[in-house]
Amino acid sequence: MTNLPPPGAPPLARRWSLVGGAVCLLLLTVLHTWPLASNPAGLSRNDSADTMLNEWIVSWVAHQLTTDPRHLFDANIFHPHRDTLAYSEPLIVLGIFAAPLSWMGASPVLTYNLLLLSGFFLTGLAMCAAVTVWTGDRMAGVLAGALLAFNAHTLTRLPHLQAIHVEWIPLALWALDRLVSGRRTRDAMWLSLFVTLLALTSGYSTVITLVALGTALAAYSPTWWGRQAAPLAARLALAAAVTVLVVWAVLWPYRRVQLEEGFERQLESVGMFSATPWSYLVTGGTLHFSTWSHEIYRVKSSEVLFPGVTAVGLSLVALFGRRTLSTRDRRFVYLAVGLAGFVLSLGTATPVYGWLYALFPPLQSIRAPARFGYLVLLAVAVLAGIGLAELRRRWPGRAATAIGMAAISLATIEVFQAPFAYRRFNGFPEFYRILAEDPEPGAVVEVPLYGRRFAFLNAKYLLASTQHWRPLLNGYSGMTPVDYDEVARSLAEFPSRETMEDLRRRGVKYIVLHAGDYRDPARSRQVLRALNQMTDVERRATSGDIRLYRLRSEEEVLALDVDLARTTAESEATPVTLDDPP
Repeated sequence: MTNLPPPGAPPLARRWSLVGGAVCLLLLTVLHTWPLASNPAGLSRNDSADTMLNEWIVSWVAHQLTTDPRHLFDANIFHPHRDTLAYSEPLIVLGIFAAPLSWMGASPVLTYNLLLLSGFFLTGLAMCAAVTVWTGDRMAGVLAGALLAFNAHTLTRLPHLQAIHVEWIPLALWALDRLVSGRRTRDAMWLSLFVTLLALTSGYSTVITLVALGTALAAYSPTWWGRQAAPLAARLALAAAVTVLVVWAVLWPYRRVQLEEGFERQLESVGMFSATPWSYLVTGGTLHFSTWSHEIYRVKSSEVLFPGVTAVGLSLVALFGRRTLSTRDRRFVYLAVGLAGFVLSLGTATPVYGWLYALFPPLQSIRAPARFGYLVLLAVAVLAGIGLAELRRRWPGRAATAIGMAAISLATIEVFQAPFAYRRFNGFPEFYRILAEDPEPGAVVEVPLYGRRFAFLNAKYLLASTQHWRPLLNGYSGMTPVDYDEVARSLAEFPSRETMEDLRRRGVKYIVLHAGDYRDPARSRQVLRALNQMTDVERRATSGDIRLYRLRSEEEVLALDVDLARTTAESEATPVTLDDPP
């Protein structure tokens, strides 16, 4: 893998150069997530509630887009609330990606794993393409792509699909670069497209990207200030208008939920989710963590944002390898982007976050300012690519190839954590098929139902609901309805008659009891005895310590109670005769 072939080179040579970079990033994807690629249908990170939440989201979007797209946001959790998809990241673009897999019968786990692997690969490929264009060096592009896709931060966020599928961020910055330099309407439309796709994937990433775009635009100002400002402003306004129109048309349920539920992050609450300067020395990479970083992680910060020695060294080469740092080059732009990300990642430790919080309403939806540290990693990836290209220009030929391979190898070794510990996925209990095939309408409740504090324990119920898509009383998401704890309290005395009446009022038809999930075995036995003696429920299936019950209507219960009373009365009235002894 060498510099790009010259413009006059045969198309085949240029094509093979592109393929070589893609193959390298694909191999790195398999390596860094090993052994996931060896069995994507049977391995999972379902030890994390967030993984199961995201598996459910992409499955719901894929399902709903083909059955009832008008009610895309009326997801089946937190029944009977509306717009419950808006309680978390939309992942609509990833749901579209997932749809063909779902049509072919892929499980939610297999779908998620394939999306995860493709997210690493596409993010790396997008960054590779941008830096290759900027430097003319394919190997520099591969290094930048690897640093953005596989770093200390992303490799600790396998449960968060939206943090891995960020290929739109480097593409949006590439489009802005083209728009500033060429001021063409088509580049404004590319920028609009990439920001729109990002907004339909992740609110967090959208806010972070808007900050990056604003910072980059300000840093580019020496190139467009003056007579060029008006044409650029017009095209930016066009891009913004198109983006807002599309995003508002699709994501307006978020605004409605915010107004109805009062969802808003208070400035005082973000402190515990902020980074510190120490965070930029924390990494999960085996090499550094086992030798020195573990102590900083244990004592100073749990946020993982270390860019790596190789990346930082090459960034310094980019910044100081030439005599001057011009405000008209990309080094200055990405230095500014990285500094903005660093300051904002510290949250309220500086006044800047509070100022931006007041001026920029989208920031009010952010809970974890530490996520802005991703801009530091992005800036370092770009600068490291520029630095590597500079070194390879100084020592051409075989030395250039050796330098590039060494840089990519060292960067890989620094962040390498594989093999990861995955949990075995063995499918779902067969009785969920009953829920899918039964034509009688009605919601499902899975017991124990966990309240707001332990709502993450409901995540496995969300994942199981992908087998039937009935409304589910349980829920887990980024936000929780204000009345959800009332539901949990009403089920505290399950299975009392009052609880059964409350479930009927809420439209519940099926109860899935996880008897083994009760902490107190005595309580579990008590619940089972009570259910066996009640006419309110009819047991339909059993799988291990899980039981499926159908909740009878009040009329059915009344009829059963009358029949039982009549049978008992007849039994008591029947005389008992004893045969004469022989």
